[in-house]
Amino acid sequence: MTPQSSTDPCAPLADVVALAALAWVAAAALHEGMGHGLACTAMGGDPTNWSTFHFGCNQEAMSLWGRRIVAGAGTAVNVTLAALGWLVWRGSCSLRGRLAGWIVFALNGLTTFGYLVFSACFGIGDWNGRGVMAGVTDPVLARFALAGVGVAGYYAVVRVAAGMLSRVLNGAGMAAQARRCAVIVWMTTGVISLAAALASGSDWRSTIGASIGVALGGNAGLLSIGRFVKPTAAASATTLSPSWLLRVVAILGTVAFVAILGPGIAL
Repeated sequence: MTPQSSTDPCAPLADVVALAALAWVAAAALHEGMGHGLACTAMGGDPTNWSTFHFGCNQEAMSLWGRRIVAGAGTAVNVTLAALGWLVWRGSCSLRGRLAGWIVFALNGLTTFGYLVFSACFGIGDWNGRGVMAGVTDPVLARFALAGVGVAGYYAVVRVAAGMLSRVLNGAGMAAQARRCAVIVWMTTGVISLAAALASGSDWRSTIGASIGVALGGNAGLLSIGRFVKPTAAASATTLSPSWLLRVVAILGTVAFVAILGPGIAL
């Protein structure tokens, strides 16, 4: 077996999985709880339940704009997290910090714009005709515009994420390193989402499509990042050392996410 490169930051497989798991769990939980949940309360709604990929909100007393704000608040959280990920990547002096920032940026950026395309093409999700786009005068034109913004933004996130990763990786086989990192992150989001869907109990059939679609479908742009990475003089030259604390925290966080928010919490 060929030994892994000493300059490959993805060498500790378990640590990359742990970073991806924490980033994905945080993104999903905050999208629903902090995004839809706080907006629901602020707009005069009545929160009813909170699960991994859904937040129930009684909107009978809300205005049209209130319902739109609640629907779009989850995506606003993803945009904020993507920006924070970029800032962490830019400001961190450690390889682990830069890799964590890249993962947070990539997952939340792809979720943001992938959601726009998802809603525009299939008419479901937060940006559909019952959510952010409720009451628009020309729904067909609105969906085309939404899809256009989503596709352009999604491509931009892939290219920016590739540039960020180019400054983390180094040495020969950079494209292979990038593909390895990206596939690990992509598969981690899919496994966690599948576990959360199965934990939802009797409603797992309706949950599994949405959760896996968001994870493996929405994050599929990760699989093309290896095509766009390029060598750079600013690339890191240190090795990512294993962190057992990170792995334990990731396991506990993922178990809590699946076991508690999987079945959902009545509010």
